[in-house]
Amino acid sequence: MTEKENFSMLRRIAAKSGNLSPKHLKLAQYIEKNYTSLAYVTMTELASLANVSETTVVRFVYNLGYKGFPEFMAALREELTANSKRPIMSAFAIKSGEYEFPRDTCRAIFAMEMQVMAETLAGINEDEFERAAEMVAKAKTVLIVACGANVCCAQALLFALQVMKPNVHMIEKLGLPEDALIRSAGKNSVCIVFSTPRYPLETQKILKIIGKREIPVIGFSNSVLSPIFSYCEIFIQVPEKYVTYIDSNASYMALIHALSFEICQKDEAKAKKMIAEYNDFVRSTNYYVNGETDLVDTSLIIKEPTQNS
Repeated sequence: MTEKENFSMLRRIAAKSGNLSPKHLKLAQYIEKNYTSLAYVTMTELASLANVSETTVVRFVYNLGYKGFPEFMAALREELTANSKRPIMSAFAIKSGEYEFPRDTCRAIFAMEMQVMAETLAGINEDEFERAAEMVAKAKTVLIVACGANVCCAQALLFALQVMKPNVHMIEKLGLPEDALIRSAGKNSVCIVFSTPRYPLETQKILKIIGKREIPVIGFSNSVLSPIFSYCEIFIQVPEKYVTYIDSNASYMALIHALSFEICQKDEAKAKKMIAEYNDFVRSTNYYVNGETDLVDTSLIIKEPTQNS
């Protein structure tokens, strides 16, 4: 069995996502969003549900490398079994009568963000997350890539990592300085990329150049059908419940917090030194209004439980 044949059903779809025809992409998107309810559908039913032809379903299945629809459905049911411990949540909907707008806007949005965070946490592979932290901790150069609305997440991570590590850079457009920065990054480098719907094209252009330099990529996006997926060595998924002009960023910020904290633990002595230097700098330059409030040493947060606790 080849490595491709070992891929899960969703991973096979993700591997093909960049080369799918519009009809196949439509079917792929439907399957990814609804596979938990498709365990025993017929080919005719799947075609009808996804609003495509049965011929499209057949060609799509063969394109993924399956010998036929029955083998595809067996793989889909294996996917369900593998994810059985993960809570599956439907797209967030504001139920009629549950909220009164505009008064309850804050309550409704907080409810949505908490739902996304719960599902994100449930889907995290802890070994992969730890490996991502290890890669960043050991890297001599870290490139953070984000464009458009994703820049706010990148800037939060940039600040956190620059406090702990040298040679951390953000790339939010592609030009001669950015190309020179990528080319100067050695093989002991790592890239962290953020891309949410609607997926800025500039992000893919930057990743294409980074890929040619064989720099490993850690990706944060909403779906295995995200255009950044094929570039990523590690992919961390943050599900989307709805898409407007404002992204749902609470889960991304929590992941940034968790990743930064774990990186700090990987080389605590070095992190302590960098944090102390940062605290000295902000005090000596009167950078903050309250300059006596130091950045917290993570070793002070992680304490052994006392007898009274």
